[in-house]
Amino acid sequence: MKKKTVGLALSVMLAGSVVLAGCSTSGDKDSGSSDKKNLRLTSTSDITTVDPAKATDSVAFDMIGNTMEGLYRLDKEGKAIPALAEKTDISSDNLTYTFTLRDSKWSDGSPVKAQDFEFAWKRAVDPETGSGYAYIFDTVKNGAAVSQGKKPVDELGVKALDDKTLEVTLERPSPYFLSLTSFGTYTPISEEFYKKNEKDFSLQPDKLLYNGPFVWTSWKTDSKRVLTKNENYWDKDAVSLDEVTIRVVKDSSTVTNLYESNDIDYAGLTSEQVAVYESKPEFNTALRSTIAYLKFNNEDATMKDVNARKAIARAIDPKGITETLLANGSIPTTSFIPKDFIKDEAGKDYTSDINWFDRDANEAADLWKKANGDKKTTIELLSFDSEDSKKTSEYMKGQIERNLPNVTVSIKQQPFKNKLDLESKGDYQMSYSLWGPDYQDPMSNLSIFESTNSQNDVNYDSSAYDKLLNAANEEADVTKRLDLFKQAEAQLIEKDQAIAPLYQAGAAYLSRPTVENFKRQLFGADFQYKYVDMK
Repeated sequence: MKKKTVGLALSVMLAGSVVLAGCSTSGDKDSGSSDKKNLRLTSTSDITTVDPAKATDSVAFDMIGNTMEGLYRLDKEGKAIPALAEKTDISSDNLTYTFTLRDSKWSDGSPVKAQDFEFAWKRAVDPETGSGYAYIFDTVKNGAAVSQGKKPVDELGVKALDDKTLEVTLERPSPYFLSLTSFGTYTPISEEFYKKNEKDFSLQPDKLLYNGPFVWTSWKTDSKRVLTKNENYWDKDAVSLDEVTIRVVKDSSTVTNLYESNDIDYAGLTSEQVAVYESKPEFNTALRSTIAYLKFNNEDATMKDVNARKAIARAIDPKGITETLLANGSIPTTSFIPKDFIKDEAGKDYTSDINWFDRDANEAADLWKKANGDKKTTIELLSFDSEDSKKTSEYMKGQIERNLPNVTVSIKQQPFKNKLDLESKGDYQMSYSLWGPDYQDPMSNLSIFESTNSQNDVNYDSSAYDKLLNAANEEADVTKRLDLFKQAEAQLIEKDQAIAPLYQAGAAYLSRPTVENFKRQLFGADFQYKYVDMK
């Protein structure tokens, strides 16, 4: 997710940003109580928004995913299971879903109604809202037409039949729809509360109502945010934690110091720290579903030349990033779909036979000369302001300057929120970014480059690409559908080089055995605190 931008959008992230996390068992110094189970985390980024309709990054979706509840939620293994949907009836043509809601309450004790879902979804697709994730309702009948202003909001295929019954009509059969309803933008909003607090809705903890496992109780900007167990949550008996404290910490050495002083039980590691801690029994690595890539602004005077984009993609060998700079289990890739995420009916991984381009310095130099001749060129690389991002950006700068003639790269490091803002305005040439999927389907990653998609901040416009994705959406046969996605990827990356995938992100971390079920999800919010417990 964007993170995801997580897709961590998501983008990054991915939708997304790089997040370091840590937690403790008892005796939390912030809460002052030795009886509470308090999960303490650190994040490199502060909150951008907690409005389900406005969220686009992994920090926002982590907050929404842990304080809000949709029709479905992911279980510990990443499978979509019923949440507020007590019963789901699906029509024989797989186009109409009728959800019967369980009894549940908002954090103020008022009931959650089917009308709250209808209101939230229609608000998200309304062009007046300006949601960066309006496209995620394209699966719903008239979703795309409404978000593009071609049809009125009331024609979105969602209707509250009564307080407990929600009817959803789809644009086409979508095998991933139930998992999609677990995503943050699909969560409800109390219409009554929103209308009373419209001017400052979601700007502070008391300007939101919550129906998930936790409520957001306090926030110190760029410092700390706190979640506490929601006593009105319908499944509160399944929640073991009393509190979650998340501090904004950009210095990785501070995180490891907290771990070593026994203040936290989980610490994300940089590459230098990997060398120090890899022999410890608490050390682990894990492959994430986040893709790191270079965004090219396809409307920029330099980047609009496909040979220039192809040259940069081939000039960078990501092994130097994955094996030396990060050393956390990350792996090079040329695909925008992560490994171990999508498999065909025979169990074969989607990425197993993909190589959209070769990293080749000689070919890179030739392509650059086709685009720019021998003229001197300066390229600005937009990047995050974290330590690892700085090192990765400097490595890419060195590779590009060494392999492309007469090129100078200037690095522009920005705080996460500022970076997203510059990208959304198209105020960049190329950008080091991360994206994590929002649901388990190739569309979650590939749809963001459709010409009409609100997340398409690379300004890519290809009718051939749009047609291939539309055909994949219409195709019911799994094998043919995945083949269409591969054709679309080939158009996006091999032919047009609209983006340059670099690597699939890994995570190196220290974790004490006292913390149970604290692990990253494959898609959607990075973590679910609902399942965490402490021995």
